[in-house]
Amino acid sequence: MKIKKLMTMSLLSLSLIFPLAACGSDSASTEASNGSESGIQELEIKLSHVAADNTPKGLAALKFKELVEEASDGKIEVKVFPSGQLYGDHDEIEAVQAGNVQMIIPAAAKLSGFEETFEIFDLPFLFKNEEHLQAFEDGEGGQQLLSTLEEYGMKGLAFWPNGFKHITNNKVAIDEPSDLKGLKIRTHGGQIINEIYDAMGAASTKIAFNETYQALQLGTIDGQENSVVNIETQKYGEVQKYLTLTSHTRSEYVVVTNKKWWDGLNQETQQLLIDAMKAATEEGRKQVENLETSSLEKIKSEGKMEIIELTDVQKEEFKKAVQPVFDKWAAKMNQEIINKAIEAGE
Repeated sequence: MKIKKLMTMSLLSLSLIFPLAACGSDSASTEASNGSESGIQELEIKLSHVAADNTPKGLAALKFKELVEEASDGKIEVKVFPSGQLYGDHDEIEAVQAGNVQMIIPAAAKLSGFEETFEIFDLPFLFKNEEHLQAFEDGEGGQQLLSTLEEYGMKGLAFWPNGFKHITNNKVAIDEPSDLKGLKIRTHGGQIINEIYDAMGAASTKIAFNETYQALQLGTIDGQENSVVNIETQKYGEVQKYLTLTSHTRSEYVVVTNKKWWDGLNQETQQLLIDAMKAATEEGRKQVENLETSSLEKIKSEGKMEIIELTDVQKEEFKKAVQPVFDKWAAKMNQEIINKAIEAGE
């Protein structure tokens, strides 16, 4: 009788243990299998960036929001936080790695601490034009570069454009490298950019973007480098006499997401986001092209700055002057990606 009672108690104990174990197993299984469920998942995506809504990056982000919410029939809500409202330059990367935000759009150079090849856009005269740049970004080289972020808990989804950089100054019409000798030029900073100007005899200095106009006005610096859109919208024509269209380097962004979060999405949801990202990227490219054209036309019509458009021969002289800088820094980067970037323009 005593043995029978003990057996009954044991069976009761086991009956309590097994359901609990099964329940824990189901919970873990559900969490692990979220990525394999069918149908579009219900999500809230926080997308943080530091530009204004009316910039190419801001407009592309809003296009992404529109496309995702429409394609998902409202199951996915994309909350866009522009102008550093949620996170700024100094903390957005850490925020996406921690999963506090799902997507960010930093400047490519800010990712060079993880992979030095993200400074590829600072290599002088690497990309000939928009077609060359886009062929690299959409091809194997660009996708290989994006994939380097995965070991750091991030996933690169796309490159978004910001335009080629050109030089303005208040002293001389620059049409050859020697014209830069002795000039003090404002840049966004970085060793490659500094050495580009050193090679042409100019001094470069890092000044905050929102302080550049005043520095030019006061004569603290002689000139600066920027996209045509920024040159026009920041009204540098009021304090600068010359604009040389050098297209010497490129300013580019990267759309980055949290890898763990991405891997938890099912295939249908991922594909919806991929399709929306492709369309938003094209929107950003279209906006850059349209804004660059309209900004250049506005600068010409205002007539405040003399515009120097370099010939192919003149541009080649600039390229020769900074070739040692290109060779030095390209050698520090992933050679396979560098070669693919060069081949994309052939």
